[in-house]
Amino acid sequence: MISIIICSRSTSPSQSLKDNIENSIGVPHEVICIDNSTNKYGICEAYNLGIAQSKYQILCFMHDDIEYHTNNWGKAVSGHFKDEQVAAIGVAGTPYFAYMPGPWWSTGNFYEHLLQSSQIAAEPVLKSNIQKSKIAQVVAFDGVWFCIKKSVLDTIRFDDINFKDFHLYDMDICMQMHSQGLKMYCVSDVLIHHQSMGSVNGAWIENDLVFHEKWRKTLPVSCIAVDNNQSGRYEYKTLNAFIWICFTNGWSNKKIYSYALKYLLEFKKGYFFYKTPGYFLKFTFKRFFKKGEPFYAN
Repeated sequence: MISIIICSRSTSPSQSLKDNIENSIGVPHEVICIDNSTNKYGICEAYNLGIAQSKYQILCFMHDDIEYHTNNWGKAVSGHFKDEQVAAIGVAGTPYFAYMPGPWWSTGNFYEHLLQSSQIAAEPVLKSNIQKSKIAQVVAFDGVWFCIKKSVLDTIRFDDINFKDFHLYDMDICMQMHSQGLKMYCVSDVLIHHQSMGSVNGAWIENDLVFHEKWRKTLPVSCIAVDNNQSGRYEYKTLNAFIWICFTNGWSNKKIYSYALKYLLEFKKGYFFYKTPGYFLKFTFKRFFKKGEPFYAN
């Protein structure tokens, strides 16, 4: 019923993870582990290999550092896919994906339902803003855990040409689905514990720029009604987050604000946010005259 595909940092998933899946899923399943202990594959290539090996019609893609806290979660997943309009489900995502580069959660408008911890904060915290037993439509979801109908992947695939490591593969496969008119949802009846935090490092920045260049004629995308003023706020909040991430990864102001101005000038989606002229002047000044920490363009 469900093929679980894992790109594993070890030769195989831990015994505790295998036991956790076996004891909680509640439906026929298989676990396909792509051994990436030597870092041979990017995650797109690994997932495409897993898809080729799979035998069931629901494919579950998951990180190797999660734990399931829902009994019979496989039945909940199968139940969602009984609705023909559901192409994919996840546990964290956004209904608005910005044109500007930056993390998907930067707009502040997102859904999530998971337990989160890290090496710094080991105590898991429940992050949930989806009503119990409800679903929320999104245009993109995070790659920590998601499921896709196998039939959807007959016409699209994880882009192992443009994304060769471990970033933005999730956003890209979502954009492929969205471009085909397929619907994705975040769900609240599967609870996982993610035991680490994602990294927005230099590789993430480079992949984010590749992603936005690939989809620049499509973005922004939304599955909710957003007026011009609100979309402008989403765009600049996302660009602010990108500026800060670049700064914390050692980019120079000249390089940071060159990209900021590039996206500001290219943003031609039929509306003009009232603060745009101010941002343009600030970014131009910062590009040529200022050093040190970036400022937020509030």
